[in-house]
Amino acid sequence: MATDDLNDYDDLPPPTETPVLQPLRPEEMSREELRAKYLKPGFGFWMAVVWCLIFFIVMQIIVGLFLCGIPVIVVAMAIDAAQGQPPGDARVWMQSETGMLATMIILLGSHFGGLIFGWLMIRWQCGGRTWKRRIALSRVPTGTHALLVMLGFPAMLVLGLVIEQPIMKYIPSIQDFLNWANIPFDWPGIEAIEPLLKKSPLILALFAVAILPAFNEEFWCRGFLGQGLSGRYKGLMVAAITSFLFGCIHLEPRQGLWAMCLGMAIFGAYAFTRSLWVAVGIHMANNALAVVHTNERLNFPVLQPVEELLKRSPLLLMVGATSLFVAVAYALYQTRCKLAPVEPGMPTWEPKGVSGVELPPPKSGTIVMHDPISMLSVGLVLTGAVIFGMVLAFA
Repeated sequence: MATDDLNDYDDLPPPTETPVLQPLRPEEMSREELRAKYLKPGFGFWMAVVWCLIFFIVMQIIVGLFLCGIPVIVVAMAIDAAQGQPPGDARVWMQSETGMLATMIILLGSHFGGLIFGWLMIRWQCGGRTWKRRIALSRVPTGTHALLVMLGFPAMLVLGLVIEQPIMKYIPSIQDFLNWANIPFDWPGIEAIEPLLKKSPLILALFAVAILPAFNEEFWCRGFLGQGLSGRYKGLMVAAITSFLFGCIHLEPRQGLWAMCLGMAIFGAYAFTRSLWVAVGIHMANNALAVVHTNERLNFPVLQPVEELLKRSPLLLMVGATSLFVAVAYALYQTRCKLAPVEPGMPTWEPKGVSGVELPPPKSGTIVMHDPISMLSVGLVLTGAVIFGMVLAFA
């Protein structure tokens, strides 16, 4: 049996060029290698738009209209008819007690359907058991961050009321567009929500307007969209796109523009604290206050003093709220969560893509930490709180 002997090649001339390893051809790569080489992580802006269209179709049309809307309205009208109260005009019936109750049930069903769809999409995108870690749902905020968010929430709420005034005055509604186009259709804008909040049972209104929407929309916008977009965009761009789409899914331009501003604040708190619970909590508290303020059965107009102050001194109120909001935002940025190795000098695990709030996997040698709050941040927050408090008390 013959074997090669290296001595047989001693008389060969030395190679003129250094050998170079050739890259594998696509047909020689495994599926995982092909995905890593050619498939970008996450998705881009236009794919996010497509996903939001799908989300709207599932939540509003499939679930809200066909699975919940038509059956609930038919049953409610049949009950009224059996009690000797024929529905008559549909728009008048919608303002009745039965009609408003049916509408709230439809809202509950549509948001529940959207929540289930968003949860399924997150699990599909993030992969099975890792979905909570990938969207930072498995981590609660630290005491420092929880306190800062609670201090900044009143200022954010007041700034929202301040911004709402020019939006309602200068931004046209869908009904305005329909009127300009001479289309004879009554669009149920954000004004249609107020009667529901006034006369619906408080618990039902809280679930339909505050609790379920907070989980549903935060899972979708900050969770699913944020996780996907962070594969290709930096944090500020992800915040802008998710907030823009967050406003778009509200349909009504006035409500949507206001929601975009709120979405930027929510995303900033979410990114700095690296906890989706913060985003859900802010969203839920904002909507719940609107329910409590409006509900006639509770009769507790908690926002009335701020609304009266807004009429008297809008500029002064905006300055006071802005001073506290900016101070809290800076403190959250200064103490923002970072990834650090368990042992100094060891490599730090990083999530795939350009940015993201994904939490490190177990046994990765990486933990989430943040710097202690500085004296400068403490001083700014206290100063902002004093200014805001004095405006509320004496303006």
